[in-house]
Amino acid sequence: MLSTFLVISSSLRRLTISILIERESVDSTLLCVFCTSRTYGGGRCLEAMVASSSSSSSSPTDSDGRGMQLKTKTVLSCLFMIGVLLHENFQVWVVSATYPASHEPPYPEALQDNGRIVMRKLAEMASLQRRDVQALRDAFNVQWALVSAAIAGGLVGCELKLGRASHRSMWAVGMRALLTLGIARFVRTVSFLLTVLPSQMPSCYRSHYPYPVPDTWSEWIMVGLKPAARGGCNDLIISGHATVTSVLACVGVSVADNALFSVAVWSLLAFDYLVEVYQGYHYSVDMWMGAVLTSLIFRSLASVEPQVVHGEENKYLPMSSNSVRDVILYVAPALLAFVIITVSREAIANLWIVIYVLTAAMAQIKGDAHFSRHIFVCTLYIALIVYL
Repeated sequence: MLSTFLVISSSLRRLTISILIERESVDSTLLCVFCTSRTYGGGRCLEAMVASSSSSSSSPTDSDGRGMQLKTKTVLSCLFMIGVLLHENFQVWVVSATYPASHEPPYPEALQDNGRIVMRKLAEMASLQRRDVQALRDAFNVQWALVSAAIAGGLVGCELKLGRASHRSMWAVGMRALLTLGIARFVRTVSFLLTVLPSQMPSCYRSHYPYPVPDTWSEWIMVGLKPAARGGCNDLIISGHATVTSVLACVGVSVADNALFSVAVWSLLAFDYLVEVYQGYHYSVDMWMGAVLTSLIFRSLASVEPQVVHGEENKYLPMSSNSVRDVILYVAPALLAFVIITVSREAIANLWIVIYVLTAAMAQIKGDAHFSRHIFVCTLYIALIVYL
């Protein structure tokens, strides 16, 4: 619990620091480097710089050749992904509710999972208990390592034109990742709707959903709107956990373009999946198909990501150019996101995600692309905490 709080606090701190940006024509990510304690520089605060480029320096390659800007396409990709996830979330409830064998004993017997059998045998040979395996997983902190690799290392690297990411656009990479996740989750939804497999966890339904099953449409809809962050009560092919983490891995690896880094990321991911299988949260085929399918989709969408050439060097403005209104405007959504994931009920988290996405879309339409980007970052913050 303490480690989770520290991660959330650290994320919020980075968000609130990063929102002090220049007004009007500024259209890039804030690069804020700070140092406030005696330990880290004797109380000095390095000047935070805002990367910006004027409209006159935009390159024709920022569009798809038909006048549609990358930012607009990224917004549409995000809306597509949100729609797919909301539909999937409701269908998870539908499948669980319409599988009466899982509602009361005798519960259906789980399928034989050879991957799980092998992992439990290996753990037994190594004298590892379930809590020992979980402790190893917590020590590696795989999910947040992937978030750091994809968001910090990948997207920020693209935005600041660092190293091999200098020819990539953050918006283009983000669009590709959003489309990958949306398509993968759509395939997942169709898969678990077509064939229902018994859960490896008996009596799951009553710990997740109301029993008996509601008999009114209003109750059905309310239950379906609650985020199914813990999954449903039948086995869901393909693993949603695998699709999200694989997308993050694909982003980080593709931007880094380094063989050793790729091996490290995928090895870390394989370890996380093996622990998931050992603990019985998913059949091993779910994790395998999730990783393979997501990676293939990401690679097949390489053509949607054009290389962006910028005509001028980024300009930097001092942090003193920001007004109090700017600070309030950017701090408020980040603080609200923190409140949403700490004190609000899970049932309304999806509603807040939709509100944030619509707010970002309206800001984009009004031409405030930088504020729109900030709202999307806050939306990603909420979604990762709720679902990852």
